[in-house]
Amino acid sequence: MDARNISKPQWTSNGLLGLLRASLPPSERARAVATHVNANPPPERLDSDELAEVASAWRDRTSFGDLGAESVAQALEMVARRRAEKQNRIQAMGKRLSDLMRLP
Repeated sequence: MDARNISKPQWTSNGLLGLLRASLPPSERARAVATHVNANPPPERLDSDELAEVASAWRDRTSFGDLGAESVAQALEMVARRRAEKQNRIQAMGKRLSDLMRLP
């Protein structure tokens, strides 16, 4: 055995101390953050047609006396309308580019 190849511990955050930190159980804060992140995943994005359906359902709630449902329905309808307009503009631009490039 060669005495010159004796490994020395590295007293840096990437060396021995890093290994020790990694072996510790997660802190209370880290567990709380991990639990919170996994407990309520964000909902999937809805397209403009799905948003319009949700807005319609909220508008129906106004007939049952839900006072805040009208404003929620209006906001959802506005977002749905903007998304539909944006999609129409993108499709029109693609059609114009295809026409300019004489693509089928």
